[in-house]
Amino acid sequence: MGKTLIDVSHVSKRGSSLRMTLPRKVAERLQIGPRDILGFYLDGEFVSLEKMK
Repeated sequence: MGKTLIDVSHVSKRGSSLRMTLPRKVAERLQIGPRDILGFYLDGEFVSLEKMK
């Protein structure tokens, strides 16, 4: 099974942090809305994003 590109996003700087806007297609696919909490998981050299339950 190969990877499928859903959308892309640019990274910007805000103070000492980096910021990225989550594309609408990704938010809809993960059923993410305001106030939801996201988890970032490291698997070898890859990072995945999941909505926390």
